[in-house]
Amino acid sequence: MRNIEWWWTAVSAVGAYLFLHLICRVLGRKVLSQFNFFDFASAITIGALTTEVAIPTNDWKRAAVALGIFTALTLTLDYFIQKSPGLRNLVISKPKMVIYKGQIDSQQLRKARLTLDELLTILRQKNVFHPGDVYCAILETDGQLSVLPKSDKMPLTLGDLNRKPPEKGMMNDVIKDGNIITENLRHAGYDDKWLQKKLREQGIQSIEEVFYAGVDGQGALYVLTR
Repeated sequence: MRNIEWWWTAVSAVGAYLFLHLICRVLGRKVLSQFNFFDFASAITIGALTTEVAIPTNDWKRAAVALGIFTALTLTLDYFIQKSPGLRNLVISKPKMVIYKGQIDSQQLRKARLTLDELLTILRQKNVFHPGDVYCAILETDGQLSVLPKSDKMPLTLGDLNRKPPEKGMMNDVIKDGNIITENLRHAGYDDKWLQKKLREQGIQSIEEVFYAGVDGQGALYVLTR
């Protein structure tokens, strides 16, 4: 009898895992740092309900129904939030400008429930040690602080010197675990012959020797052998 319970627990856990994976695909992917508080609370609730489904000693049928209803409500609310700016403003807080032209807005701080010490700490983490150096700072809906320094406090760039370095572009993965990723190689504008030639220039005779290889926008090939 005990072995049956263990097997049923294992089957329920696998079923709950697959169900959760399906729900996540349906709800869509979002980076954790992009979560607002409501998203975060919804994710925790879905996880808790899935745990109830995974443990057969609990009333997993009722938990499964609750999980389905909660998922449907989340999808419905997301749909109406996208369609209705008024509802979006009601459910999701607006970004708040807490600093403007070096002046801290204490009223916006209170609305954001952010103390002065917390604000100064976040600024220091962004290498800003004086609020007066900030042109504007905006508290985003995900709790992150976006900071724009004043012009004379920004780091000097090559653009300021009227110099434009060549764009390296995004690194395209062309080999992984000894296998050529043909689609990425073609997207970068090269073929197998070009790749083989570049590898031989680096003393590599076989693709199987390569653990990883990537090519940037300038045609430079970065190779990591096994």
